[in-house]
Amino acid sequence: MLEQIRRSIARNRNWRSQLPYILFALFAVFGAFYFAYQFVEPAPPKKLTIITGREDGAYYHAAQAYAEKLAEQGIELEVRTSAGSVENLETLRDPSADVDLAFIQGGTAAPDGTGALLGLASVFYEPLWLFLPRDQSLQLIHQLEGKRIAVGAEGSGTRAITQKLLEANDLAGKYSAIALSGSEAISALLAGDVDALFAVGAMDSPSITKLLAEEQLRPLSLRRAQAYARRYPFLSPIKLYEGTVSFEQNIPQQDVSLVAPAATLVARESLHPALVSMVMQVATEQHQSGTAFNPPNVFPSSRWLDFPQYDEAARYIENGPPLLQRYLPFWAATLVDRLKVMLLPLIALVLPLSRLLPPTYRWRMRRRVYQWYDEVKMIDTAAHDEQSAFSRADCLLALEEIEAEIRQVDVPLSFHSELYTLRQHTDLIRQRIFSLCSDGELL
Repeated sequence: MLEQIRRSIARNRNWRSQLPYILFALFAVFGAFYFAYQFVEPAPPKKLTIITGREDGAYYHAAQAYAEKLAEQGIELEVRTSAGSVENLETLRDPSADVDLAFIQGGTAAPDGTGALLGLASVFYEPLWLFLPRDQSLQLIHQLEGKRIAVGAEGSGTRAITQKLLEANDLAGKYSAIALSGSEAISALLAGDVDALFAVGAMDSPSITKLLAEEQLRPLSLRRAQAYARRYPFLSPIKLYEGTVSFEQNIPQQDVSLVAPAATLVARESLHPALVSMVMQVATEQHQSGTAFNPPNVFPSSRWLDFPQYDEAARYIENGPPLLQRYLPFWAATLVDRLKVMLLPLIALVLPLSRLLPPTYRWRMRRRVYQWYDEVKMIDTAAHDEQSAFSRADCLLALEEIEAEIRQVDVPLSFHSELYTLRQHTDLIRQRIFSLCSDGELL
């Protein structure tokens, strides 16, 4: 009989009646996640392209070091060469050019107001060198009047800054400009085909190293370096101290005063913010240790930028790497950062659920007791119904089976009162069934 009662109760608890509520809840959950997903940023690309300068220049070698470090994070950096900063800037501004980043010499560009290009940071000093034959007694730039001067190739940053300094010394049209740079310019100077050579480059770049090592040549110390820096704010006065290059050979043989623009990283404003942080991290690892011209932790810097700075780059310089990138691999950090917006629907669900948990727990514990009341009620109804298919003896037998199962119910101590109340009610139903029966009827 007890199995028949339970089948009857199961028919009354048809799950299909709850289907609309279940579907509505699922629709609300998926709808919330779909809405939040519309605000998820696209994943950062796995390839970047940077345009540098000549292969013997500091830009190219710095970019090669960047490429090695970025490869460790699963990002491919394609390095392209060029004539120099001016060409880099033109390429970066060309929408059809597939370039994301460029090294630009400070002072060679002015912002165009469109916001299409943004600065990341200045990363190292690029001294402006003036090399002369050692037998020349020339001491000041204005004494170059009438000389043949290697001023750098067309499109190079060297040419741009050299022309500014020559014009500041009233030499416009008073010298022969030779469009040579790198090894070609060095060969021309050694051969006597040019009288002076301007070069912009780090001390450890191949071309500058070669020039400093040549016994026939000497770098000119700019006595008016401070004055040049005052006139041109993108320049910084720096000094190369005697013996810095080589103590053994005493190179240079005396202190050399120089002026230096800063090499800057410039990017298109479309560069993914996560990649900005990654590039800044690589630049920091590469340049923060300092050089012969600057102490540690000067670069990367927000100074000497010709373009508005990328917000993510400014935050990096101020606060260091984003929190997630400090503890997670790059791609894991960016994935978590992109999907953080998905926390909104989760929070919207968790907050109300957290309020429902205590009542739900109480309901689940009580349900272990209350679920028996459906069966007890049906037995009570059957015992009072003269037309019932179940005899009162069947009802009493079913009650005994229920009581046996109730004894196996496990609930926390705080819910034992409900359990004993159920047992009292089953005993009450048994007494009522006995009261309905005349002597011997149950037999």
